[in-house]
Amino acid sequence: MAVARVDGALAPGEGSVVNWSGQGLQKLGANLPCEADVHTLILDKNQIIKLENLEKCKQLIQLSVANNRLVRMMGVAKLTQLRVLNLPHNSIGCVEGLKDLVHLEWLNLAGNNLKTMEQVNSCTALQHLDLSDNNIPQIGDVSKLISLKVSGVSVTS
Repeated sequence: MAVARVDGALAPGEGSVVNWSGQGLQKLGANLPCEADVHTLILDKNQIIKLENLEKCKQLIQLSVANNRLVRMMGVAKLTQLRVLNLPHNSIGCVEGLKDLVHLEWLNLAGNNLKTMEQVNSCTALQHLDLSDNNIPQIGDVSKLISLKVSGVSVTS
């Protein structure tokens, strides 16, 4: 699965892409390719349980860790340049680590075990938010998400 694109997120030739999808990775070692020109890291379809060693990837703009076994997402907290965060189809139990991601425009947490959507409100640049297929009983305060584009909203009790 390719990482989702945000309109204008990266122009061609603006940073490189590292795609380690389907490599059978169970953890992220210290050998993560985080050179200054790496702006997109794709780790989809692995067996990753924890996001670790990402703190040295401060220049990342797009991160995709879809279809893994993540239970927490705190490892993204230091990735303050992120615009796209794609974490669907994991086992994440709560939204965390987003407080300082002020540039985040695209967040996909579909198909996890979320029960609340706390911290999403701090991502004021957010334009796309997917929390489908979770266990969230009610939508929290999204009044600060003025850039959020609503499309195809379905709310069931």
